[in-house]
Amino acid sequence: MNAMNAINAINAIVESYNNNIVEPCNIKHTDTLKPYMRIPCFFNNYILYPCYTAITDTFPCQLINTITQPFDIAIFVYSVLYLCIIIMIGIFLYWDTIYKNAKKYSKCNNISKIIDESVYTETPYVYTIVIINTKRIKKLSEYIIKITYDFNKMDTNIEYGNTEGEDTIFQYRIHDHKAILEEIKTLEAQINELNKISQKTDNDVTELRYIKLKLIDIKNTDEGKKALLLKYMEDIKAPETFHDSFNYNYLNLTTMKPDIIEDISTRINGNNYKYYAVDKDFKMIHSYTTSELIKFTKGYSQNINYPMSIIDYIIFSKIQRDKNINMN
Repeated sequence: MNAMNAINAINAIVESYNNNIVEPCNIKHTDTLKPYMRIPCFFNNYILYPCYTAITDTFPCQLINTITQPFDIAIFVYSVLYLCIIIMIGIFLYWDTIYKNAKKYSKCNNISKIIDESVYTETPYVYTIVIINTKRIKKLSEYIIKITYDFNKMDTNIEYGNTEGEDTIFQYRIHDHKAILEEIKTLEAQINELNKISQKTDNDVTELRYIKLKLIDIKNTDEGKKALLLKYMEDIKAPETFHDSFNYNYLNLTTMKPDIIEDISTRINGNNYKYYAVDKDFKMIHSYTTSELIKFTKGYSQNINYPMSIIDYIIFSKIQRDKNINMN
Protein backbone atom coordinates (compact mmCIF):
# COMPACT_ATOMS: atom_id res chain seq x y z
CA MET A 1 0.00 0.00 0.00
CA ASN A 2 2.87 2.35 0.88
CA ALA A 3 4.50 1.63 -2.47
CA MET A 4 1.25 2.34 -4.30
CA ASN A 5 0.85 5.65 -2.45
CA ALA A 6 4.38 6.64 -3.34
CA ILE A 7 3.82 5.86 -7.04
CA ASN A 8 0.56 7.88 -7.06
CA ALA A 9 2.34 10.81 -5.42
CA ILE A 10 5.11 10.71 -7.99
CA ASN A 11 2.61 10.60 -10.86
CA ALA A 12 0.83 13.62 -9.35
CA ILE A 13 4.18 15.49 -9.24
CA VAL A 14 4.98 14.64 -12.85
CA GLU A 15 1.51 15.70 -14.02
CA SER A 16 1.81 18.96 -12.06
CA TYR A 17 5.25 19.58 -13.59
CA ASN A 18 3.99 18.92 -17.14
CA ASN A 19 1.03 21.25 -16.63
CA ASN A 20 3.36 23.88 -15.08
CA ILE A 21 1.08 23.97 -12.03
CA VAL A 22 2.24 24.77 -8.52
CA GLU A 23 0.25 22.80 -5.97
CA PRO A 24 0.32 22.43 -2.22
CA CYS A 25 2.79 19.84 -1.15
CA ASN A 26 1.53 17.28 1.32
CA ILE A 27 4.34 14.83 0.59
CA LYS A 28 6.90 14.39 3.31
CA HIS A 29 10.58 13.91 2.69
CA THR A 30 10.49 10.15 3.38
CA ASP A 31 12.94 7.42 2.59
CA THR A 32 10.26 5.91 0.34
CA LEU A 33 10.58 8.78 -2.15
CA LYS A 34 14.35 9.05 -2.22
CA PRO A 35 14.99 6.14 -4.59
CA TYR A 36 12.48 7.52 -7.11
CA MET A 37 13.27 11.21 -7.22
CA ARG A 38 15.88 13.87 -6.51
CA ILE A 39 15.41 16.10 -3.53
CA PRO A 40 12.31 18.21 -4.27
CA CYS A 41 12.32 21.93 -3.52
CA PHE A 42 9.87 22.99 -0.81
CA PHE A 43 8.82 26.52 0.03
CA ASN A 44 5.84 27.37 2.27
CA ASN A 45 4.46 23.88 1.74
CA TYR A 46 4.51 24.34 -2.10
CA ILE A 47 6.37 22.30 -4.66
CA LEU A 48 8.25 24.90 -6.67
CA TYR A 49 10.32 22.82 -9.11
CA PRO A 50 9.79 19.03 -8.69
CA CYS A 51 12.55 16.91 -10.18
CA TYR A 52 11.67 13.37 -11.26
CA THR A 53 14.48 10.92 -12.08
CA ALA A 54 12.99 10.18 -15.51
CA ILE A 55 12.99 13.86 -16.40
CA THR A 56 16.18 15.75 -17.25
CA ASP A 57 17.13 18.35 -14.63
CA THR A 58 15.97 21.79 -15.69
CA PHE A 59 17.91 25.03 -15.14
CA PRO A 60 15.70 26.16 -12.22
CA CYS A 61 16.38 22.86 -10.46
CA GLN A 62 20.11 23.19 -11.01
CA LEU A 63 20.05 26.78 -9.75
CA ILE A 64 18.16 25.87 -6.59
CA ASN A 65 20.38 22.85 -5.98
CA THR A 66 23.47 25.02 -6.42
CA ILE A 67 22.19 27.62 -3.98
CA THR A 68 21.29 24.98 -1.40
CA GLN A 69 24.77 23.36 -1.58
CA PRO A 70 27.27 24.17 1.19
CA PHE A 71 29.33 27.39 0.53
CA ASP A 72 32.87 26.72 -0.78
CA ILE A 73 35.22 29.71 -0.22
CA ALA A 74 37.90 28.37 -2.59
CA ILE A 75 35.50 28.12 -5.52
CA PHE A 76 34.22 31.60 -4.72
CA VAL A 77 37.74 33.09 -4.72
CA TYR A 78 38.65 31.37 -8.01
CA SER A 79 35.42 32.61 -9.56
CA VAL A 80 36.11 36.20 -8.49
CA LEU A 81 39.70 36.04 -9.80
CA TYR A 82 38.52 34.64 -13.11
CA LEU A 83 35.92 37.37 -13.40
CA CYS A 84 38.54 40.05 -12.61
CA ILE A 85 40.89 38.69 -15.28
CA ILE A 86 38.12 38.77 -17.89
CA ILE A 87 37.24 42.36 -16.92
CA MET A 88 40.90 43.46 -17.08
CA ILE A 89 41.37 41.92 -20.52
CA GLY A 90 38.21 43.65 -21.72
CA ILE A 91 39.40 47.02 -20.37
CA PHE A 92 42.84 46.57 -21.97
CA LEU A 93 41.36 45.75 -25.37
CA TYR A 94 38.97 48.68 -25.12
CA TRP A 95 41.64 51.27 -24.31
CA ASP A 96 44.06 49.78 -26.84
CA THR A 97 41.46 50.32 -29.54
CA ILE A 98 40.78 53.86 -28.29
CA TYR A 99 44.53 54.66 -28.27
CA LYS A 100 45.08 53.38 -31.81
CA ASN A 101 42.16 55.37 -33.15
CA ALA A 102 43.24 58.50 -31.28
CA LYS A 103 46.81 58.13 -32.53
CA LYS A 104 45.59 57.76 -36.09
CA TYR A 105 43.33 60.81 -35.90
CA SER A 106 46.07 62.78 -34.08
CA LYS A 107 48.54 62.24 -36.94
CA CYS A 108 45.96 63.34 -39.49
CA ASN A 109 45.16 66.40 -37.40
CA ASN A 110 48.83 67.41 -37.09
CA ILE A 111 49.40 67.02 -40.82
CA SER A 112 46.31 69.12 -41.53
CA LYS A 113 47.66 71.86 -39.23
CA ILE A 114 50.95 71.96 -41.14
CA ILE A 115 49.15 72.16 -44.50
CA ASP A 116 46.89 74.96 -43.25
CA GLU A 117 49.81 76.93 -41.78
CA SER A 118 51.80 76.68 -45.01
CA VAL A 119 49.02 78.51 -46.86
CA TYR A 120 49.50 81.67 -44.77
CA THR A 121 53.30 81.95 -44.98
CA GLU A 122 55.44 83.68 -47.60
CA THR A 123 57.92 80.81 -47.68
CA PRO A 124 55.95 77.60 -47.29
CA TYR A 125 57.93 74.61 -46.05
CA VAL A 126 60.99 76.74 -45.33
CA TYR A 127 61.58 77.22 -41.60
CA THR A 128 64.28 79.37 -39.99
CA ILE A 129 65.33 78.99 -36.36
CA VAL A 130 67.77 81.38 -34.66
CA ILE A 131 69.55 81.02 -31.32
CA ILE A 132 70.35 84.14 -29.31
CA ASN A 133 71.92 84.97 -25.96
CA THR A 134 69.08 86.68 -24.12
CA LYS A 135 71.48 88.36 -21.67
CA ARG A 136 73.44 90.14 -24.38
CA ILE A 137 71.22 90.33 -27.46
CA LYS A 138 67.75 91.82 -27.70
CA LYS A 139 67.29 91.72 -31.49
CA LEU A 140 66.53 88.46 -33.27
CA SER A 141 68.62 89.62 -36.21
CA GLU A 142 71.72 89.51 -33.96
CA TYR A 143 71.60 85.75 -33.70
CA ILE A 144 74.48 83.47 -32.79
CA ILE A 145 73.43 80.59 -35.01
CA LYS A 146 70.76 80.38 -37.71
CA ILE A 147 69.44 76.99 -38.81
CA THR A 148 67.24 76.88 -41.91
CA TYR A 149 65.21 73.80 -42.85
CA ASP A 150 64.25 73.95 -46.53
CA PHE A 151 61.83 71.10 -47.22
CA ASN A 152 61.37 72.23 -50.82
CA LYS A 153 65.03 71.62 -51.62
CA MET A 154 65.48 69.09 -48.79
CA ASP A 155 68.45 71.01 -47.45
CA THR A 156 69.61 72.24 -44.03
CA ASN A 157 71.69 75.41 -43.93
CA ILE A 158 73.82 76.62 -40.97
CA GLU A 159 74.94 80.26 -40.60
CA TYR A 160 77.01 81.96 -37.87
CA GLY A 161 75.99 85.39 -36.67
CA ASN A 162 77.18 87.53 -33.76
CA THR A 163 79.62 85.29 -31.88
CA GLU A 164 81.46 87.98 -29.96
CA GLY A 165 81.71 87.23 -26.27
CA GLU A 166 80.51 83.62 -26.72
CA ASP A 167 83.84 82.08 -25.72
CA THR A 168 82.31 79.27 -23.69
CA ILE A 169 80.21 77.86 -26.53
CA PHE A 170 82.63 78.14 -29.47
CA GLN A 171 85.63 75.87 -29.52
CA TYR A 172 87.66 77.89 -32.01
CA ARG A 173 87.78 80.70 -29.44
CA ILE A 174 90.28 78.59 -27.51
CA HIS A 175 92.76 79.05 -30.37
CA ASP A 176 92.24 82.85 -30.28
CA HIS A 177 93.69 82.88 -26.76
CA LYS A 178 96.35 80.27 -27.34
CA ALA A 179 99.18 82.86 -27.44
CA ILE A 180 98.05 84.38 -24.14
CA LEU A 181 97.88 80.99 -22.47
CA GLU A 182 101.40 80.15 -23.70
CA GLU A 183 102.75 83.44 -22.32
CA ILE A 184 101.10 82.82 -18.95
CA LYS A 185 102.54 79.33 -18.87
CA THR A 186 106.04 80.64 -19.65
CA LEU A 187 105.92 83.34 -16.96
CA GLU A 188 104.69 80.84 -14.33
CA ALA A 189 107.58 78.50 -15.23
CA GLN A 190 110.11 81.37 -14.81
CA ILE A 191 108.66 82.24 -11.40
CA ASN A 192 109.00 78.61 -10.28
CA GLU A 193 112.65 78.51 -11.39
CA LEU A 194 113.52 81.72 -9.53
CA ASN A 195 111.74 80.48 -6.41
CA LYS A 196 113.99 77.41 -6.38
CA ILE A 197 117.07 79.59 -5.86
CA SER A 198 117.84 79.51 -2.14
CA GLN A 199 120.22 82.48 -2.15
CA LYS A 200 118.82 85.06 -4.53
CA THR A 201 120.84 87.97 -5.77
CA ASP A 202 119.44 91.45 -6.12
CA ASN A 203 118.98 90.81 -9.84
CA ASP A 204 117.03 87.62 -9.10
CA VAL A 205 114.73 89.47 -6.71
CA THR A 206 114.19 92.29 -9.19
CA GLU A 207 113.52 89.88 -12.04
CA LEU A 208 111.10 87.84 -9.92
CA ARG A 209 109.19 90.97 -8.95
CA TYR A 210 109.02 92.08 -12.59
CA ILE A 211 107.74 88.70 -13.82
CA LYS A 212 105.06 88.51 -11.13
CA LEU A 213 103.79 91.99 -11.97
CA LYS A 214 103.71 91.15 -15.67
CA LEU A 215 101.80 87.92 -14.97
CA ILE A 216 99.26 89.78 -12.84
CA ASP A 217 98.76 92.41 -15.54
CA ILE A 218 98.12 89.75 -18.23
CA LYS A 219 95.66 87.83 -16.06
CA ASN A 220 93.71 90.99 -15.28
CA THR A 221 93.10 91.90 -18.93
CA ASP A 222 89.82 90.86 -20.56
CA GLU A 223 91.64 88.55 -22.97
CA GLY A 224 93.63 87.04 -20.13
CA LYS A 225 90.48 86.38 -18.07
CA LYS A 226 88.78 84.69 -21.03
CA ALA A 227 91.86 82.59 -21.71
CA LEU A 228 92.05 81.46 -18.08
CA LEU A 229 88.34 80.67 -18.03
CA LEU A 230 88.64 78.44 -21.08
CA LYS A 231 91.75 76.80 -19.67
CA TYR A 232 89.94 76.13 -16.42
CA MET A 233 86.97 74.55 -18.22
CA GLU A 234 89.24 72.49 -20.45
CA ASP A 235 91.93 71.26 -18.05
CA ILE A 236 90.55 71.42 -14.52
CA LYS A 237 86.78 71.42 -14.36
CA ALA A 238 85.81 68.61 -16.73
CA PRO A 239 88.09 68.21 -19.77
CA GLU A 240 86.26 65.22 -21.26
CA THR A 241 82.83 66.78 -20.79
CA PHE A 242 84.06 70.08 -22.15
CA HIS A 243 85.41 68.59 -25.39
CA ASP A 244 82.49 66.18 -25.82
CA SER A 245 80.04 69.07 -25.63
CA PHE A 246 81.36 70.40 -28.95
CA ASN A 247 79.26 67.93 -30.90
CA TYR A 248 76.11 69.88 -31.69
CA ASN A 249 74.00 67.56 -33.84
CA TYR A 250 71.60 68.72 -36.52
CA LEU A 251 69.54 66.86 -39.10
CA ASN A 252 70.82 67.09 -42.66
CA LEU A 253 67.68 66.93 -44.81
CA THR A 254 69.73 66.02 -47.87
CA THR A 255 70.93 62.76 -46.37
CA MET A 256 68.27 62.50 -43.64
CA LYS A 257 71.13 61.70 -41.27
CA PRO A 258 72.74 63.60 -38.39
CA ASP A 259 75.63 65.98 -38.99
CA ILE A 260 77.76 67.82 -36.43
CA ILE A 261 78.58 71.50 -35.97
CA GLU A 262 81.99 70.95 -34.45
CA ASP A 263 82.62 74.55 -33.39
CA ILE A 264 79.50 74.94 -31.27
CA SER A 265 78.92 73.46 -27.83
CA THR A 266 75.66 72.01 -26.59
CA ARG A 267 76.00 74.54 -23.76
CA ILE A 268 74.05 76.74 -26.13
CA ASN A 269 71.00 74.86 -24.84
CA GLY A 270 71.48 76.51 -21.44
CA ASN A 271 69.06 78.90 -19.77
CA ASN A 272 70.75 82.02 -21.18
CA TYR A 273 70.11 80.96 -24.77
CA LYS A 274 66.74 80.84 -26.51
CA TYR A 275 65.48 79.37 -29.79
CA TYR A 276 63.09 81.41 -31.94
CA ALA A 277 61.38 80.77 -35.28
CA VAL A 278 61.58 83.82 -37.57
CA ASP A 279 60.55 84.88 -41.06
CA LYS A 280 62.85 86.49 -43.65
CA ASP A 281 62.52 89.86 -41.85
CA PHE A 282 63.40 88.26 -38.49
CA LYS A 283 59.91 88.66 -37.13
CA MET A 284 58.95 85.99 -34.64
CA ILE A 285 56.62 83.22 -35.84
CA HIS A 286 54.28 81.33 -33.54
CA SER A 287 52.74 78.16 -34.98
CA TYR A 288 52.36 74.47 -34.30
CA THR A 289 55.01 73.58 -36.91
CA THR A 290 57.67 76.03 -35.73
CA SER A 291 57.10 75.17 -32.05
CA GLU A 292 57.61 71.48 -32.75
CA LEU A 293 60.66 72.21 -34.94
CA ILE A 294 62.25 74.21 -32.12
CA LYS A 295 61.70 71.31 -29.71
CA PHE A 296 63.14 68.91 -32.25
CA THR A 297 66.21 71.07 -33.03
CA LYS A 298 67.07 71.50 -29.37
CA GLY A 299 66.46 67.87 -28.44
CA TYR A 300 68.20 66.44 -31.51
CA SER A 301 71.33 68.54 -30.84
CA GLN A 302 72.09 66.36 -27.82
CA ASN A 303 70.39 63.11 -28.80
CA ILE A 304 70.25 61.83 -32.39
CA ASN A 305 67.58 59.34 -31.30
CA TYR A 306 65.17 62.16 -30.51
CA PRO A 307 61.74 61.46 -32.15
CA MET A 308 61.51 62.80 -35.72
CA SER A 309 57.72 62.93 -35.85
CA ILE A 310 57.55 66.60 -36.85
CA ILE A 311 59.98 66.00 -39.73
CA ASP A 312 57.86 63.12 -41.01
CA TYR A 313 54.68 65.19 -40.68
CA ILE A 314 56.13 68.09 -42.66
CA ILE A 315 57.43 65.85 -45.44
CA PHE A 316 54.13 63.98 -45.68
CA SER A 317 52.08 67.20 -45.63
CA LYS A 318 54.19 68.62 -48.48
CA ILE A 319 53.65 65.43 -50.50
CA GLN A 320 49.89 65.71 -49.92
CA ARG A 321 49.91 69.38 -50.88
CA ASP A 322 51.81 68.65 -54.11
CA LYS A 323 49.34 65.89 -54.95
CA ASN A 324 46.39 68.24 -54.45
CA ILE A 325 48.00 70.90 -56.65
CA ASN A 326 48.65 68.39 -59.44
CA MET A 327 45.08 67.08 -59.22
CA ASN A 328 43.67 70.60 -59.54
